[in-house]
Parts: sequence; structure tokens; C-alpha cells
Amino acid sequence: MKINRLATATFIVAGILVSVAPADAPMGSPTASLGAGNWGLGAEYGYGQMDLEASGTVAEVTGSLDTSWAQHFKIDGLKNNMAFGTIAYGLTDTWDIFARIGATDARSTIVVSPSLVRAEERRGGFDGSFGLAWGVGTRATLHKSGPWSVGGLVQFTWFQPGDSDFSIQPDPLIPDESWAGKAKLHYWQAQASLAAAFQADTWRFWAGPFVQYTQGDMDFSGTTSIAGLTGTINWSSSIDDSFQVGGHFGANWKVCDQFNLWMEGQIASDSWLVGVGLVLVPEKAFGI
Repeated sequence: MKINRLATATFIVAGILVSVAPADAPMGSPTASLGAGNWGLGAEYGYGQMDLEASGTVAEVTGSLDTSWAQHFKIDGLKNNMAFGTIAYGLTDTWDIFARIGATDARSTIVVSPSLVRAEERRGGFDGSFGLAWGVGTRATLHKSGPWSVGGLVQFTWFQPGDSDFSIQPDPLIPDESWAGKAKLHYWQAQASLAAAFQADTWRFWAGPFVQYTQGDMDFSGTTSIAGLTGTINWSSSIDDSFQVGGHFGANWKVCDQFNLWMEGQIASDSWLVGVGLVLVPEKAFGI
């Protein structure tokens, strides 16, 4: 069947993207699917990339030198692997709610912008191990007519990747100065989407717009060394509010009454993500 061959090819392409590409959070199907009173258990994986900017204050104490200054920097090409376990419940036949908990890592280049104290742009790296991630959300079928339906989703996701070692030579004019310590990144996202979906046999395809808002903090603390003197440095910053509009698309394959597989893509001006997921309906699988 042509639809099934096309859908299988779509899943293969998505798998290739996940394996070679790099961050938003997975959204999955924009329409309700559990039915009133039914529970759903699932697993999700996403791989994404986004660009952020942040501003804060650096406080440095070295010997008799005690200075502070405003500093702007970029979190350039933030890449995330994220994996979640999910639980969902059908409030009605057209309205589901869900919660997720899992883990996420983070890797990025930190670009320190010139300031009144530092004359040139400098670069460092963030490489955080896996830390906690969690979220909540809801999805609803807003209208259905034959094989077509329109749905929407709203979700909130919090990310706390592990801390990263951080080192940088802050000023090329002072070659024996260095900073070294730990960097911490915490952020959260709100996403809302609409999509039109088309049912073709055991496949459902969807596409539509979404908006997302990102906010968080990135802090650095450690030591500074210059001309044999050591001191302390603390850098507290807030991620500049990031509001983006993008598009998302995906496909859901109903393997059987108990299992669904889905894949999706998200594209916005400064971010993108590919994701895959599995949903199990215990009531139908085990008769509970």
C-alpha cells in the first residue's frame, strides 16, 4: 500500500536524523488518543539544538583587585539528548493530560562578548552530563470530520543538565590569566501547538505551527589566576527571554490496539528537534 510505504520511509528518515543530527522538548501527537478513563504509559527520546543569549554580572576578587562588571554572552548551538518516561490519562474522549520525567544532558559553546573590562570575544565550552528533566502538559482534539481532525497541545518542561567543568582565557592581552571552575545551566520551556491531522489506515500524519518560550539561568563559580595570584570569580546570569515561532510535523503508527509509535520534527528560527516515542495503553494490553 502506498501510504504504508511512504510512512515507513518517513520513519527511516527520522531515524537517520536522530542518529546524525544534534533543544526543545518532544511534543508528540497534537490530538487526544486514549479515550475517557484510559491510562497510557510511554517512553520518549529527543535530540535537539538551539541558540540562546544571556546577561549577568561577573564579580572577581584577586589579591587587592575587587571588581565587578556586566557581561553578555551567547550559548551557541546548545545540543541536548533527552529521554522521558510518561504517564497520561484520558479525561474525555477528546482531552488527555500527561506528565513526564527523565534525564537530559547539554553541550554548547559559550561565547563571551566584549565588555568594558574584556576587549575581545572569547570562547569556552559547556559539557554537562545527564541531569533531571520533567514536565506536564495536555492535548485535545478540537474538531474532527471524517479522516481529518484538528488538535492542540500545551506543555511545560524543566531541564537541569549536570554541571560542566569550565575554563577560559578571558583576555588575550593578559596571556597568563585564566578562569577555571564549574558552570551550571537550568532552564524551562513553554510550548503550544496547533496541527491538522489526517488518518490513513493505521497511520496518522500531522503538521502545524507552534510557539515556544524559554527562560532560565546559567551560573559560573571558580578560581582566577593571574601572574601567580589566585582568587575567586562568580558569574551569575539570566537567559534572555527567548520567544520563537516554528512548525512541527510528525506521524503516528497504530501498531495494534495496545501500542502506538510516533516520530516528529520541530523547526524554529533558532532551534530544531527530532523525536520518537512509544505509547502503551495498559487497559487494552492487560485488561485492567
